[in-house]
Amino acid sequence: MQNKKIDWLARFEQIPSRIYVFLAIFALTLDTLLCAFTALDPVICGTVTIAVYAAISLTVYFLVSKKLSIFKHESTVSEQQNENVIYTFRHHLKLPYAVVTEQGRIVTVNEAFSKIVGTPDSMFEHDINAVCNINLTELLNALDQNTHTEHNAQSADYADIPIQNVMHAEIADIGDRKYKMDCYPISSKGKSYFMLVFNDITELNAIYNKYKNEHTVVGYIVVDNIEEIAQYVKINYQDETRQIGKILSEWVEGMGGVLFEYENNKFITMFTKEKLLECVRNKFSILSEIHRVEIGDVRVPMTISMGVASTGETLEERAHDAMISLDMALQRGGDQVVLKNPNGIFYFGAKTKTLQKRTRGHAKVIYARLAALIKDSSNVLIMGHKNPDFDCIGACIGMTTLIRNMFKDKDVKIVADIHNDNFLTCTSRLRLLSDYKDTFIDGVSAIEYNSAQTLIIVLDANNMAILESPELATNSFNMAIIDHHIKKEAYVNEPNLCYIDASASSTCELISEMLEEILPADISFKEEANILLSGIMLDTKNFTRTAGIRTFAAAMYLKNAGAEPEYVRTFFEQEFDDYLSESHFGSKAKIYRDCIAIACETDAPETNGRVLAAKASDKLLSIKDVKAAFALILIGNTIHISARSDGSINVQLIAESLGGGGHFDMAGAAISDVTPEEAEQRLIEAIDAYFTRSDSPDTEDKSDDNEQQNDNNK
Repeated sequence: MQNKKIDWLARFEQIPSRIYVFLAIFALTLDTLLCAFTALDPVICGTVTIAVYAAISLTVYFLVSKKLSIFKHESTVSEQQNENVIYTFRHHLKLPYAVVTEQGRIVTVNEAFSKIVGTPDSMFEHDINAVCNINLTELLNALDQNTHTEHNAQSADYADIPIQNVMHAEIADIGDRKYKMDCYPISSKGKSYFMLVFNDITELNAIYNKYKNEHTVVGYIVVDNIEEIAQYVKINYQDETRQIGKILSEWVEGMGGVLFEYENNKFITMFTKEKLLECVRNKFSILSEIHRVEIGDVRVPMTISMGVASTGETLEERAHDAMISLDMALQRGGDQVVLKNPNGIFYFGAKTKTLQKRTRGHAKVIYARLAALIKDSSNVLIMGHKNPDFDCIGACIGMTTLIRNMFKDKDVKIVADIHNDNFLTCTSRLRLLSDYKDTFIDGVSAIEYNSAQTLIIVLDANNMAILESPELATNSFNMAIIDHHIKKEAYVNEPNLCYIDASASSTCELISEMLEEILPADISFKEEANILLSGIMLDTKNFTRTAGIRTFAAAMYLKNAGAEPEYVRTFFEQEFDDYLSESHFGSKAKIYRDCIAIACETDAPETNGRVLAAKASDKLLSIKDVKAAFALILIGNTIHISARSDGSINVQLIAESLGGGGHFDMAGAAISDVTPEEAEQRLIEAIDAYFTRSDSPDTEDKSDDNEQQNDNNK
């Protein structure tokens, strides 16, 4: 910059001499023309020309010399000031800076920089990356990507900068201090340099960390199924609940938080974000502590469900998210913590199998809410998942029966794959009835029946992506969900009614309970009862798995309504080729970890491949000493995994780690664009991770890793 100023001054000084030359040439030309083309005396012409030249030259001289004198004086003063400024910057300015080359070699630094790095000697040609523990290349790339806003680069008052902008800037750790770096490009004599300015933000960072760590977290806690457990063990449970309350109170007090019981066996707690990270690291060990409380002679372990949230700017928002998280924990079967933080939703626990409970009263409450939605709707569309099984179809038929008997004026349609083999098998008699002549429609036709006043009831599914018509659900203004599958994540748009009971054996069981409680006893629905019974039989494997008191009660009700188990059994008959495929599937099984059976089939029919995998996993589970079974089958470019457990291994957690879901003892997943060998390896890694989590409760969870990485970035 200084060289350019001297060059300009030199050029400015050359202006008068150039003007004199131009004036001389002009005067000589004028004199020649006057002498040649006029009758004037040459002496007079020369005299006049010289006089004009002298007058103009003197005028120019005085004007330019005055300006030049002012300019020279200003330049001299400026040069003196620049020297003083440079000296002050290098020796007295407390703001550290360093000028480096593009390769990161130090050209010059000021005394403030030398002081913070503790090196009084010359640092010329030292590597800035080593001195400041930074990566200059990454810093320059960040600048290219505009991660530093103009406001951040130019502001000197950090009180005016949003704290999140400061905390996400490029940070250098020098000694025990933290510095925010600003980078300015410099060009001198054709070479490029960078000036790094270091702003001490140690105190600001400490304040931010204190604010972050003291951020209030809200949690809701409920004791799972206490009344139902007491019914089974036939004792008073007050002592056990008081013991649970004491454990929870000591746990919260140990974190410096507060705990309030707002209803019997229901609590709300608040503690800091710092303590939340500790809970994440030990995977909410409070769940295991509660398990030590046992009830009755059979020593049934007690469990709790907890929803925790650290999101939102206000306590109200966090309390709302915590309640949603608790709802998810309960819908997923209880005995777990669902944590919602800015990184997403995370799950902890779920190491005990869900206890089934009787819900006659709850069925009435759910129906009352559903009836209000039906009453306010113009028509109803009932929909299940793609590739419907008997439970999905039976639930849709049962809900149609309920609505048509209680709301005779409402138009009800079932959206389904009307060409599906399962659908054709179980509705062969039903489709002959006049009442069902125009009931079944496909997803495309359903769009014509959808309006702002239409109620869509989703059954046997809570994941919008797997529905028969996801577009129909996405464009719905009114929706109700009834399901028995564990809810994996929060909805983008909350439905008007969400009834998910993971303790139920099937959705047909939930619908049968509503029918039993609501329909008059004299109403007959024989064919519908057959399909409902087939759904229960399918999901309980003929009442051998997840069948509890309410399951048999629902089956008894359906039997009294006209269901024929002998006829229903024919739904499950299989073709001879399917039998051979299933047998071939099982012949490829192998045992892993001495208790897990894994089988993989790559040559199976696409039409019923998933059914074969489910049957194969069921059959593998019957092997002695096998506690969990996984059947993998290739359909198209996707590997489908069917998982089963005897109740000692939570296959739901294993399936979820592969992008799937399900129940504690029955789950599934799908992996696309991988080879069968790669899918099997990923399954083995997921199994190993499950056992590692179970054996090492102190291992840090992904949610804690994300939190810690965010802190490091800041």
